[in-house]
Amino acid sequence: MAGEAAILNTLSVRQLRALAAGLGVDVTRARGKADMVKRLARSESVRSRLEAHEYRVRPVLAEKSERGLRALAAEFGIPIKGARTKADLVDRIAADPAAKRLLEPSLPRKPELADSATDPLLLKGRHVDVDFGLAEDILDQARMRFEERAFDRVLELAHEALLVGRGTLDAFERAAWAYAILACQRLIEESGRVGRDVQPAASLLRDAKVAYASGNLAANLDLVVKLRAATKALYSEEVKRLRNAVYAAEENISQVAHVGGDVAAAEEALARARDAMEHGERGKALELLAESELRASAALGRRVADIRTSIPETARLIHGAHDLGVDVTEAAKLLEQAKIALDRREPVLAAELAGRAERSNLEAQQRHMKKVVGLRLRQVERARAVVDRLLPTVAEAASYGISVEGARRFLEDARRVLEQGDYVNGAILAKQARGAVEKIVPRLVRERSRRGVATPRPGRCTACSSAEVTFGDDGWAQCRACGAGWRWPPPVPTMKRTAIHA
Repeated sequence: MAGEAAILNTLSVRQLRALAAGLGVDVTRARGKADMVKRLARSESVRSRLEAHEYRVRPVLAEKSERGLRALAAEFGIPIKGARTKADLVDRIAADPAAKRLLEPSLPRKPELADSATDPLLLKGRHVDVDFGLAEDILDQARMRFEERAFDRVLELAHEALLVGRGTLDAFERAAWAYAILACQRLIEESGRVGRDVQPAASLLRDAKVAYASGNLAANLDLVVKLRAATKALYSEEVKRLRNAVYAAEENISQVAHVGGDVAAAEEALARARDAMEHGERGKALELLAESELRASAALGRRVADIRTSIPETARLIHGAHDLGVDVTEAAKLLEQAKIALDRREPVLAAELAGRAERSNLEAQQRHMKKVVGLRLRQVERARAVVDRLLPTVAEAASYGISVEGARRFLEDARRVLEQGDYVNGAILAKQARGAVEKIVPRLVRERSRRGVATPRPGRCTACSSAEVTFGDDGWAQCRACGAGWRWPPPVPTMKRTAIHA
């Protein structure tokens, strides 16, 4: 029962309730987690379920640190992307079939590769200075003596060259063997350090050392070939696993960078891991990959916190734009989707949606501003058109000696204000000017009549020759067919521009 309790204690209360519900165990009256664990441990169905490897491995994982768990995941090739806490790591690793390896009686024991008798010989053989130059010099002397027909001396030199060459060749072979054996030993040690089964390769290494110490190298060339193949197999598999771990770390860092996370520390650890891998330090490379994963997760956590903080600020901006009459429907929809993605622990999608919501809000404001500016320009143009229409009437009245000071003042003020872009006051002044001109028009009509200027009754449009023309008392004619307008009274001196802008 103690074993079951140890397993159950690694589960959260939520996981314990889910386990109890799935197996029909009543824990509704349990007082706290400890009581719940006791009740579950007494259940036969729970005990049976805890025999599965994903449960039995949990106490082993719970004893490890978060960094140790990440290193273990990298070693076993278990994906842990998105795991932010130790509990998440334990759940991910325990659920992976590769975690069964932790339940084996023992991981492969690190073999003893040192040999006090042979290792000094290997070190000595590695530093031997191999030089075939002396044998070549002796052979050159034999060649010259042969040309001189000193055959007795040639026999001695040939024998000497054979002895020197054979000795140099032996030294050369021992040096090559020494380097090969020592290189294999380093690779086997490195593989054993990360928990690989290196016993077959270690056995071949010991046989090779025996052959080296005995000096029986020529008869054991196949032993070197087998040792090299076994060591290379270990190395190739380990390198492949490390490369996969590096690719996974790169992808994880890329995802964090995509959401705007600060991945400088994670990239620095990954670069050191690559360097360690290139130098054959695979154990160190695994530790650095775990560190890179840890730093990337920390950066992601900080970025997620920033996103959570930014969402209310974006919502405030959207609501402010809505209060100003901006259509922010699309932005509000994207922001709601960002909130949902964040609740589902999808930070990449949440960051993208939050950014799109902010951009959509700015674009909606820009469209609204363009619409407002366009409306304002049209309103200013309409007010200017009113002022331009009143000017000739005022000028005509002034030419007849009618007092137009009030209307002139309103028109001057209206034009000045409109040129400054103030539509509201410009429109008010234009309206006041129209009222003042309307008071002048009856006097203007009487003055025309007195001077013999009569309003035309029939007439044709100067643009389209239509007879549907209306002649107004203010001096403007309007064609109902094409909309053209023109002044019908005889030309009179108009008000000077300087007077209008004074």
